[in-house]
Amino acid sequence: MDKDYRYYQAKIREAERLRNEALGELLAAGWVGLKQTAVRAYRSLIDASRPRHPVHH
Repeated sequence: MDKDYRYYQAKIREAERLRNEALGELLAAGWVGLKQTAVRAYRSLIDASRPRHPVHH
């Protein structure tokens, strides 16, 4: 029984480690995606604020 307990405890720890690693990767990917979206929004705001046609003198 002791052997089984240790075996399952090791499996649980490995599953938790894999879960935490996957969550970390998801958070990192989400942060990169959020940053890219913010940059695109900022650039589109800058483009929208510029005049469409140059003023000729």
